[in-house]
Amino acid sequence: MKIAAVYSIKGGVGKTASAINLAHCAANSGLRVLLWDLDPQAAATFYVRTKPKLKGGVEKLISGKQDMSRVIRSTDYQNLDVLPAEFSYRNLDHILEEEKRTRLRKVLKPVRDDYDLVILDCPPSISSLSEQVFASADTLLVPIIPTVLSLRTLEQLNAYLAEIDLDVPVWPFFTLVDRRKTLHKDVMESLKQDYPLQLSGFIPYSSVVERMGIERKPIGTFSRNSSPAVSYRSLWQEIGQRLSLLKEPTVAPAAAKASEAESTVTAPQGAATGKASAKGEAASKPAAKPASKEASSKPAAKPASKAASSKKAPSADKKPASKDSASKDASKDSSKATSKSAAKGKKKGGNLGD
Repeated sequence: MKIAAVYSIKGGVGKTASAINLAHCAANSGLRVLLWDLDPQAAATFYVRTKPKLKGGVEKLISGKQDMSRVIRSTDYQNLDVLPAEFSYRNLDHILEEEKRTRLRKVLKPVRDDYDLVILDCPPSISSLSEQVFASADTLLVPIIPTVLSLRTLEQLNAYLAEIDLDVPVWPFFTLVDRRKTLHKDVMESLKQDYPLQLSGFIPYSSVVERMGIERKPIGTFSRNSSPAVSYRSLWQEIGQRLSLLKEPTVAPAAAKASEAESTVTAPQGAATGKASAKGEAASKPAAKPASKEASSKPAAKPASKAASSKKAPSADKKPASKDSASKDASKDSSKATSKSAAKGKKKGGNLGD
């Protein structure tokens, strides 16, 4: 069983949304997943339509006096269960102060054989609970917004891990990304140099993510082909492979779909160009015939009559000129149609491509 904690010192960076969607993607890949909501706000519990209620309270759970099977709840999604949070989780820091750092892992020991992956949705803080998470998790998935302040919290996290002498892998990834902003692109590029363990996938800014609060569902269930949904699937593939939970290298196709879904402008233009090219190709064929008739009939007759009374050199000079003047209108129409259908002809492998 692997434990992945979605954690950040900073709030409002998409921790809960990422925890929900990554857990759903992992469950869809065939893994048995447990989502443990550690935040007293119980947002993850709310998203999966579970009551924020824990039998016996959190103190009984941490002490080991509560049977895990009695507090874990199933969800509407196959292979995905949730350990709900409630408002009593606000006391977790005080409860864990006297406990060893690995207490959370020991709490999960009874269900170690029941799940392949546990995802922890953590509150934004540096506390006794945070230290428990750092010591128990196999990796920290750290969502960050591509801004200077968000990067600063990542530096603070790494400095704190060094201070308390905990060597847990930190895998940052970007959320709420707006590729139109120069600052976002610059920050994303700079992080690659400083953090080699950075995940290559990122989650674009989209109103679809905000709709999770209304739908109370993972994005993949109500907007499967949206850019965030595709991006989360791609991100999970990368995480799953790093954790040795997935064997098939399916990151590349998923990333290709993500980029295709994200470019909302290019696809319609391509479709419109395809229609225009089809019409252009049809128009170019009839335009070519009048041009050939003009060149073979009218222009040829005039030079023939002049050839008997004049020299061959002048008639040879006049022949191309006559041909140009006669096919001037047809050439314009033909060139326009041909230029429109050039791109389509290459794509279809027709005469234009040849």
